[in-house]
Amino acid sequence: MEIQIHNFPTELPGKAQNWEKLTEHILKEVDLNTKSLNVVFVDDNTLQAMHLEYLNDPQKTDVMTFDLSDGDDLEGEIYISADRAQEQAREYQVSFAEEVLRLIIHGILHLKGYDDLKTEDQKLMKEQEDRLVQIFKESLPE
Repeated sequence: MEIQIHNFPTELPGKAQNWEKLTEHILKEVDLNTKSLNVVFVDDNTLQAMHLEYLNDPQKTDVMTFDLSDGDDLEGEIYISADRAQEQAREYQVSFAEEVLRLIIHGILHLKGYDDLKTEDQKLMKEQEDRLVQIFKESLPE
């Protein structure tokens, strides 16, 4: 399993390697056979442009996920807006690290097949997201 974090935000505690290991543990917890996963931090404008290009939606978003697999093992990419994560951390009164954890988990759940377009699916996905945040927030890098 190869996990790489790109454009690691300096404001995020720990090192990219700590977050790669944490991401690996999350993938194992959700039983997602993974060949490779890239987590890429970008700014709001970049992710908003991607959101428009790939989903035809001009709104800002916090995370986008791409499944690039062509076989049984997952090959994927998760793009996270560091700007949006910082803003949401303030809004929800959690640490930047916890909000990034939530966004990584959200992206992984999309790669696992969860969807959040319908209210019923949103509820199921949010339950899993909350459960995983509770499991892993004690393991956040410092």
